[in-house]
Amino acid sequence: MKKSLKFLHVLLAFLIFSSTSSALAQSQFQTQSTVPSFPCYRDITAIYQSLQNLKSRYPNLVMLNQIGSSWNGMPIYALEITNQSINESKPRLVLVSGLRANAFAPLELSLRFAEGLLANYGKSAEDSWILDYLELDLILLANPDGRLRAELQAGQGLDVSWQNNAHNSCQTKETGVRLSLNFPYQWRESETGSCDPAFSGESSGSEAESQAIVNYLAALKAEEERILLLHLDAYENEMLSPFRYDPAAENNNIDELYTLGKKITYNSPVKPYRQNETGHLPIYGTLVDFAYGELGIPSLLFSMGNPKADAYATECWYFDEYLLEANLVGLKQALKLSSAPFQRAYGPDLEIESLSYQQNSIIISGGADDFTKWHNGADQYSAVKRIEYSLDLPPWHPQAELYPVTRIEQDPIYSFYARFEVEVPIEGLSEGIHRIYFQAWDEESDFAASRPGIVSAIDFRVLNNLYLPIIRK
Repeated sequence: MKKSLKFLHVLLAFLIFSSTSSALAQSQFQTQSTVPSFPCYRDITAIYQSLQNLKSRYPNLVMLNQIGSSWNGMPIYALEITNQSINESKPRLVLVSGLRANAFAPLELSLRFAEGLLANYGKSAEDSWILDYLELDLILLANPDGRLRAELQAGQGLDVSWQNNAHNSCQTKETGVRLSLNFPYQWRESETGSCDPAFSGESSGSEAESQAIVNYLAALKAEEERILLLHLDAYENEMLSPFRYDPAAENNNIDELYTLGKKITYNSPVKPYRQNETGHLPIYGTLVDFAYGELGIPSLLFSMGNPKADAYATECWYFDEYLLEANLVGLKQALKLSSAPFQRAYGPDLEIESLSYQQNSIIISGGADDFTKWHNGADQYSAVKRIEYSLDLPPWHPQAELYPVTRIEQDPIYSFYARFEVEVPIEGLSEGIHRIYFQAWDEESDFAASRPGIVSAIDFRVLNNLYLPIIRK
């Protein structure tokens, strides 16, 4: 590495870490610095500031833990978001971004997703129940050294081409290690050695950055909680599943992973593919193969971008117009699926349309759909078999009581759609806000049992014997 470049790395790192947490908290409402020529992406200083700001602003919802350090000693954090006052085992979605240094869009998307959930907590029934009974973990900046190098290129008006970390073993040029190829499952040595632009490391899991992620995921898996992992990357709009090292490798969950991808990307330009239908060459040592193949965690590569918009360092016009809103929806779908990803990806979606109150009950109506909210529609669909609700606890909670919805009317034209109405007695409930969760199940078939869909919820308030609806879905 050239001395001038290394000096800039150290100087920038010093400026970042010499800031105190209180100073960072005070700056949370100020204009944040962005990557040169990319005004939609916060730079590394603003990213670290944003993490500290979230920790300071939402102390009951946010934990910020350092899980490792980069080659140059910069911290790698896990941002863990959930209602800490509900201290019990919770399903979790793990988002990993920034492994590829110039993949700006996935990191910004992930951070905005977290900020949106936190801002809406207590205002939206959906975002509130999500953070009460699910957990979102973000390894946001997995390659901080490489990110500094990519931002330096942007600041110098150069092509933002740097993808690797800062651990350079090549004697003739700067290369670093391609972290996305360094994970210890089906790892393969680079054929041309350390000067390969996509050098996979001196050994499997050799890099400090990949080791931090490996250790973090292994610790989560040891807790035996339900986990779904998405590796957010940039280049082309594709959702890819394990096994990337061999598209023909035996995998009992090929269809489940593909359907999970279709569910997450239903409103997105990102296209899901089955393991054996991508047409891509084998890639070794990937994060999704490690998480799925070694730890058994359902995992997908969520790649976003378009070569016409500079692929890896995606131009802001494409991020703002095509990626941001659609993929925010996808991340929320993924988080809601984390409680049972291989089941709920198949089940019907349920939408609550209205809530009215009677003297001793509330009436809720809506619809359930077993076709629409999948990328290009569901491959398999059926009629809605049943709908259940639970009060104040999500349906998978061990203490939840499930009640049937008896008024279900199948649509005469669209067999996959049904309307429902239910009268819920609420006499005797304590004063305050209560929440009702709904879940629909599809019909069993010759190929599969009946499966539940994504949970929906709505809040209402009990006050002085009046049952008042809260418009919070």
